[in-house]
Amino acid sequence: MSKKQALGTGNTIEAAIEAALLELGATRDQVDVEILAQPSRKGFLRLKSQPAQVRVSWKEQASPPKTAGTVAVVNGEFKYEPPPPGGAPPTIQFDSEVKVLYRGEQVFKEVLLSEGVEPLEVILPDDIKPQLTYDVVVDPSKTKAQLVWKRTPGVVHALADQAPRSRLQLHLIRKEVPAPVLSLDEVKEIALAAGLTHGLRFSELTPEALSAVQGVFDLAVGTPAVPGRDASIKYVFQDDPPEVDLEEAIRVDHYELHGTAGVPEGAILAVKTPAEPGVPGMDVFGQTINPAPVKDVDIKVGEGVVLSDDGLQAVAAVSGLPSLQGGVIRVKEVFELPGDADVSTGNITMPGDIIVRGNVLENVKVQSHSGSIVVHGLVSGATLRTRGSITVVRNVVRSQLYAGGASVARMQLLNLLETISGQLEGLIAAAESIAAQAENISFENLVRHLVELKFSDLPKNLKELTRFEKPSEEDTKEELAAEEGDFLAALLDDALLTVDPLFTDGIAELREYHKTVLRNIASIQNVGVYQSDVRVGYLQNSRVEASGTVTVTGQGCFYSTVLAGAGFSVGNGVFRGGKVTVESGTVQARELGGPAGISTTVRLLKGGQITASLVHPNVTICIGTQSYKFDETTPQVKAFLHEGLLTVYCGSIKIHG
Repeated sequence: MSKKQALGTGNTIEAAIEAALLELGATRDQVDVEILAQPSRKGFLRLKSQPAQVRVSWKEQASPPKTAGTVAVVNGEFKYEPPPPGGAPPTIQFDSEVKVLYRGEQVFKEVLLSEGVEPLEVILPDDIKPQLTYDVVVDPSKTKAQLVWKRTPGVVHALADQAPRSRLQLHLIRKEVPAPVLSLDEVKEIALAAGLTHGLRFSELTPEALSAVQGVFDLAVGTPAVPGRDASIKYVFQDDPPEVDLEEAIRVDHYELHGTAGVPEGAILAVKTPAEPGVPGMDVFGQTINPAPVKDVDIKVGEGVVLSDDGLQAVAAVSGLPSLQGGVIRVKEVFELPGDADVSTGNITMPGDIIVRGNVLENVKVQSHSGSIVVHGLVSGATLRTRGSITVVRNVVRSQLYAGGASVARMQLLNLLETISGQLEGLIAAAESIAAQAENISFENLVRHLVELKFSDLPKNLKELTRFEKPSEEDTKEELAAEEGDFLAALLDDALLTVDPLFTDGIAELREYHKTVLRNIASIQNVGVYQSDVRVGYLQNSRVEASGTVTVTGQGCFYSTVLAGAGFSVGNGVFRGGKVTVESGTVQARELGGPAGISTTVRLLKGGQITASLVHPNVTICIGTQSYKFDETTPQVKAFLHEGLLTVYCGSIKIHG
């Protein structure tokens, strides 16, 4: 019995009607159309698109033809049922994927089988054969051979089976044909054909790996030659000494290799490591790989240095200053530099006093372990460091001067711990007071709010402690600075550096940490201090640290940072555009700041007195935790603590406190 109606769907109403007509086997004028759903696209507030849907039914006056022929597809073959006399032949519809000939002529879109299927020829797209491609790739060193393969599947085209109907739409189906897979035996044959004989790895190749669509496998791995080691010389009198062979000797850093470091008699100055030949290897074709030949170099010694019997060590015959010039090591018994310290001399490091008759110039470092440093000229773009005192007769520009060793950093650490202690006392007291009235607030949230509102500097100060645990990368490049950093790190309890749970574990944790801070303060206060002073003629764009006093004898100190343990004086000059920090003592200047209002800060950490003949606007003075900022030019200034309160005088008139 023929169908009376059919449903159709499509992107448009017309496409849905065509689909229903095809299903019903009718033409447009033979049916009534009922639109069930309009098409819609995905858009605002729509979860997905909706196709058009229609229902077509035979018109009453045009009942389904009962005398039409049919055509079907079974196993890729057409099955044709001709119409009875007077009946309509079936129609085949198709798209551009297939080529259709009827009675030897190409037709498009559809064909009426007026003469059955004998004159019908349907040409499907060409099938694609599966492919397996592979290659063996050998690297330039011939120490690795890789098997590379790719499997490309094939495609077979066929017509989909369809039931008999008067209007039949051809549907093309594509079946994938898997590509061949290399077997292990075939891989062995490929390796043999490629000439591979050494380092074959058949046992590590599995059928599962070969079944991959594409892959790369190290089929053979050769044995590379082990390179030999050239003879080298290590100049051990240098900080972090470089190894230099004969060819590299002219391409080293003159500041370091040609630097100056004092040594005692008997010190080993250079050590030769003899050459060591390499070990031959073998490539994947079984050929020997010879290592590169090694080179030899000898230690050359001059006055003050002797060579060991085996020629492998250079030893100082006298105490003094070692040097390396033209590949020859020499030791001079007494060090006194008659001229400038510059690129020609390199860095200078001595255990005792150092006297530079000339200047210390760009990028040069002068260091003494325990003596004094005296420079008769100027210091420009350089670094001076000693546990003793420093004197620069002339100017210091763009340089760093450090006197007193770890004593200065000890002062900084002690002040930081005392600041943290005061902040913890306030935080604990505030948390205890509020916690008793706000039991519903978690301790972590309570402390977090208190820190943000009242103690915002505490986390920053705790983090600053880690700087004393580990010296900076720049400091560790200098032996003296690294030793001082290790000394300070040894003063700190490990528990002092564990601050992660500090604000989350409760009041007891805060109290315990505060006890640790107090214990560390007491132990650091008992450590002795080197009283080392710095005296310079003029200071500009520089940094000076001294455990004792810092004195500027000339016209002034400009745009510099000064840190002193016992006092600072620029009595005949100006301190302008920088910062002075003194642990305790007197800060004395003829003039602080400048008429243009350049920012200038003077700070006494614990106590003392600040005096100046003239103070300009935008100068801030601090004693302890109290500060005062000048907003106008003020003469004859004196500032000190009186009964715990910062007091500032202008002549005999008190202007603050």
